[in-house]
Amino acid sequence: MTVRTLLRRFEDSDVEITVYGPPATKTVVERLATQGIDATWRKLPTGHQNAFVVVRRDGAFAGTPPLTALQAFLCKPTTEPDDSRVPDSDPDRQLLHSALANTLLASLTPAQLLATSHEFEDRAYRVGKGTLRVSFQSLSIFRSQRARYQTLASDTDLDIHVYGRDDWEPPAIPGISFHPLTDTVLEQVWLLAFDAAGDDQNKCALVAEETEDGPFRGLWTYNARLVDEIMTAVVAVDE
Repeated sequence: MTVRTLLRRFEDSDVEITVYGPPATKTVVERLATQGIDATWRKLPTGHQNAFVVVRRDGAFAGTPPLTALQAFLCKPTTEPDDSRVPDSDPDRQLLHSALANTLLASLTPAQLLATSHEFEDRAYRVGKGTLRVSFQSLSIFRSQRARYQTLASDTDLDIHVYGRDDWEPPAIPGISFHPLTDTVLEQVWLLAFDAAGDDQNKCALVAEETEDGPFRGLWTYNARLVDEIMTAVVAVDE
């Protein structure tokens, strides 16, 4: 399995989002269009504080996260590259990630991918055991997340594996194994996969590939079978 073949599976998924909010929230519909998602706006007279979205996938209800969570993800995700604090979770963001799981997004920024990665790292931190595999494209990119991953490794029994192009020699960190890539398969990929020590309810993965135009194209999933498949594919690259 390659990232491209994985993402191709979700190209025909029918995802519809309805935004319920005041007129100012119409801009969210435009942002969703850049992600390749069909969205509509419905006026909500009670104001922005009560705005929400309804997500449907293949005609079935998928979730109702608050609009503020979607706006934060689409319009103004924040990053703290030197922040070692774990967990980094937020209930509204969890609702959003759950609702948009298995949704192929066409134009993801590094900040948006980092926000999702932090959500999954928090899940791994809370479970406290299992294998976490992460591709940073190049090992030098790991430097900005070093303190955070040192906390993950020291506070838990996680078995952490970091992959990337061999452009920097990382320091030895107990609990973390580094894998310099000898193959180009993962060099254009942002990937994080967590097997939750076999607990299907907590497995998760994020997979995105960098496009020729610059942004990433990808998705995240909580599907246990798909997470296992991704984990196996990453190990195969390193063999």
